[in-house]
Amino acid sequence: MSSTLLMFATAVPVVFAQDAVDMPPEEELSSSLGEFLPPDDSGEEAVFDFGDEGMEFERSSQELEQDFRKEAFDAALKNLLPLEPDEIRTVLERFDRTIESSNVPVHPYPRPESAVQHVSLDPGSAPLIVKLAYGYVTTLSILDSSGSPWPIEDISWVGDFEIMEDTVKSTTHLLRISPGGDFAHGNISLRLLGLDAPVVFTFETNRDLVHYRFDAIIPGNGPMAQTPLIDPGISIAAGDTDMATALAGMMPPGAKRLTVEGVDTRTTAFSYNDMTYVRTPLTLLSPGWDSSVASADGTRVYMLQETPVLLLSDQGRMVRAHLTEHEDL
Repeated sequence: MSSTLLMFATAVPVVFAQDAVDMPPEEELSSSLGEFLPPDDSGEEAVFDFGDEGMEFERSSQELEQDFRKEAFDAALKNLLPLEPDEIRTVLERFDRTIESSNVPVHPYPRPESAVQHVSLDPGSAPLIVKLAYGYVTTLSILDSSGSPWPIEDISWVGDFEIMEDTVKSTTHLLRISPGGDFAHGNISLRLLGLDAPVVFTFETNRDLVHYRFDAIIPGNGPMAQTPLIDPGISIAAGDTDMATALAGMMPPGAKRLTVEGVDTRTTAFSYNDMTYVRTPLTLLSPGWDSSVASADGTRVYMLQETPVLLLSDQGRMVRAHLTEHEDL
């Protein structure tokens, strides 16, 4: 054992000495070990060099809070309003079309009309028919032959109809009526001031025609009648459909329109059955008329013998109107 250790100890210096003698030059040694040694400060690019540019420093708490708030806002916005603006617009348009389809009736809207008719107080005559429509208000006006209002003392009606309370509680000549259904039917009975005979109307609800305004003219003068400037001694007869047609602004079949000069277009005239019908808001002074009827707005129809010249009063100013046959172009 001791001899072996002695031999090993004596051999080691010899090996190191030999290695020292056989070592390569320093340049070769450096080049061969360069890939294993760290670089020097000569400026050459280092393999394990980490610059500050590649490092991501810790962000501030304020920046982190802003990022968190932005993410929370985006999430809330997406949950509350998941649709895009153009998609929302499409949904609203579809909803609008759906509402329109459910509200617009399948049948056409009723045709509006204004009527002026004379009431016959004969017990054997049929009552006038007032045409109503669901969703519309019809105004019923009670007038006398002079065009003045004839007050209503009380009313009574049967049917699915609504009459405005303000017109029922106060003394008036107007009734505003609206049906409660598409097929409501009934009638109404009126007692007028100073008139013994009752005035009765039939209410019919339909989809084709509705009376926006219905002027019912009672024969004779009521308690609020206007005194005419000229009393011709002849008044309009009850049920004169020609006068009622003219007061409504229409001409009966077979009538000829006349040209009126000297006054404005509010005055019109036509010839029918050898008589002249003049529709005007002015007061006729001359010639004398055979019959006359007026509406609530002051429009009056005169029936007189054929004449070429009319003298009218326009708020106290006398004007002259010339009547000639209408020339069709």
